[in-house]
Amino acid sequence: MLIVLTILTIWVLLNILFVLIVVPPRKPRPQPMATTLSPAPIDPSQREIEQDEPFSIRHVIVSVAMGAFFVLVPPLLALRDAIMRLFSRSSRDGT
Repeated sequence: MLIVLTILTIWVLLNILFVLIVVPPRKPRPQPMATTLSPAPIDPSQREIEQDEPFSIRHVIVSVAMGAFFVLVPPLLALRDAIMRLFSRSSRDGT
């Protein structure tokens, strides 16, 4: 049961990290035009191909945080197991 809760907690934290940092904030919507069922206007003067997103410091923070998370999880789990063994031994000894 503890393993399931640990995995669920990690999954939720990663999702929150992704949503808060990676997903860009929503931009305000432009006011809709008054015409009904009209297609989007195409401006022939703008033939520029859409570019990739510019460099974002948020993506760097997320990648470093996730890398640190995955690197540090095994030692932290080993530390947790050692502490649990220490407490279980001291409770069995009666001290």
